[in-house]
Amino acid sequence: MSLFPARRRWLSGPQRGAYRREVHAQADRQRWRPVWHAAAEGSGLSRDVAVAAGITTIVPELVSVGRPTVGPTALVVRLLPGQLAADVRAVADRLAPALGAVQLRVTGLSDGVHVRIELLDRDPLAEAFRPMLPAVATITDPLILGLADDGVVVSHALADATHLAVQGMNGSGKSRFCYGLLSQCAHAPDVLVAGSDITGLLLGGPWAGTRHREHQAAGTGDLEQHAASLERLVELMDQRLADMPRGVDKIAPSSDVPLVLVVAEEWPGLLRAAQARDRKLADRITSAMLRLASEGRKAAFRVLVLAQRFEAAAVGGGYLREQLGLTISFRVPTESLVMLHGDDARELGAAHRTAEPGIAVVSAPGRPLARMRAPWFGEYRDYCAAVGGDDW
Repeated sequence: MSLFPARRRWLSGPQRGAYRREVHAQADRQRWRPVWHAAAEGSGLSRDVAVAAGITTIVPELVSVGRPTVGPTALVVRLLPGQLAADVRAVADRLAPALGAVQLRVTGLSDGVHVRIELLDRDPLAEAFRPMLPAVATITDPLILGLADDGVVVSHALADATHLAVQGMNGSGKSRFCYGLLSQCAHAPDVLVAGSDITGLLLGGPWAGTRHREHQAAGTGDLEQHAASLERLVELMDQRLADMPRGVDKIAPSSDVPLVLVVAEEWPGLLRAAQARDRKLADRITSAMLRLASEGRKAAFRVLVLAQRFEAAAVGGGYLREQLGLTISFRVPTESLVMLHGDDARELGAAHRTAEPGIAVVSAPGRPLARMRAPWFGEYRDYCAAVGGDDW
């Protein structure tokens, strides 16, 4: 029996197919409207407005429902005036269970009025992210940071005037992330990887025989070398600023004047060790890092600070933390997440505290807060070989 007997006489085959699809689409919208309305209202996307009959609640309009044979169900929603896709992302954790999904992927459409909401039945970051991590040729080439839960690769070019902060508990994936990050820029002629590492694993040994090694301090045997190395970098920064030509307010890095990436691995540990040895030594180290972070951008310096937690007391004050624009957090307690990313990250806190290794939260100027999966790099020996060459 035909679904549309009254119209079959005058609709051609293709027309009947289009008509059938439209009827099914309308039926889908009818089934989803009460579900969407309750979910949107419960998650805070609704507004109360005054009408003649009193107060009524309105929610973003459900425009269409896509139910492909392959891939997740997707809702297209018209936002209320003044709303942005970011407003939907902000409540995605509350929307998802109400819509029968494990997680949502929210994409703003080009018209700025509609968003596409994909209902995912599993965490898109559950599987390892295994891209090729090619060595970049210059600081303008983007470094791969990870894969966001919206399916977009997160990248960052060192040429951007932004310092970096990475935090995470032991075993959270912080070190492996940095292996992948530094291996990508180790052979760019306009980058110099310098800094301090009391572990001697991230810097130090792997860089032996490279042009970078003389600008690095590694290990705890001689803490004076860490202070002296950072102070030499400050002197280089001061010299570059003094030599800056008239009419120029920032240095354009080149192979002759490379961008200096100052890595501070286990930064709180270095400060604690220095304070236990000599308070003045700790003050020298802290002062040098603060100057590099606050004044270094124009002189082609970038700072990468690593810590298990970015508490102000542990990193030498909140001022340093405030200078670090690109922030990445692997597994940490909720308050540590909020400390580095702001109150918007609080809703992610409970789940992120138990996140598996390699899962991080990332935020940066002009980039909304997002979850991402760091690239799977390999073993420590792979990092040493990528940086130091075939001798490893």
